[in-house]
Amino acid sequence: MPNRPGIVLPALYGGIIMGVVSAVPGLSLLNCFCCAGIMLGGFLAVFFYKKDLTAGMPPLASSDGVKLGALAGVFGAIVTVILARLVTMMLGGADERMVKDLIESMGLADQLPPGTMEQIEEGMGAGMGFFQIVITFIIDPLFGLIGGLIGYSVFKPKQVLPQTPPPPVPPPAQQG
Repeated sequence: MPNRPGIVLPALYGGIIMGVVSAVPGLSLLNCFCCAGIMLGGFLAVFFYKKDLTAGMPPLASSDGVKLGALAGVFGAIVTVILARLVTMMLGGADERMVKDLIESMGLADQLPPGTMEQIEEGMGAGMGFFQIVITFIIDPLFGLIGGLIGYSVFKPKQVLPQTPPPPVPPPAQQG
């Protein structure tokens, strides 16, 4: 029986996708839907792994989904931190200005308590600080794992249930 394929490369692909979705402004809004972009990376890691499985190999297991999703989350966190730093350097805070303009154009800035807008600007201007990096390294593997389990449930081998013969038809009642 052939050995199973490695999990590192499929997890790396999933992690790269996860990092790009998380770090690119606008695209990162996908994570507002229950970290959907992060779970997508774990899901796709299972997809890429499943493509490498051949007929003679052991079938996909739930533990594969857990490992692939969590490892994709670790790779995704690394890619997110690097890309977020690069995007911040390239855009020079354009995404922060966009959020501030959106809050002001919706008239929400007047409804916020005094000092809240300054705190929002200060928090966005700080970039990806140490606390955000730590949270990224917790959230990405966790939600990547969930995405890996969802991927397993979609791509797992289908079970063939044994067919039971229909019950015998009783003989017709004799009329006498």
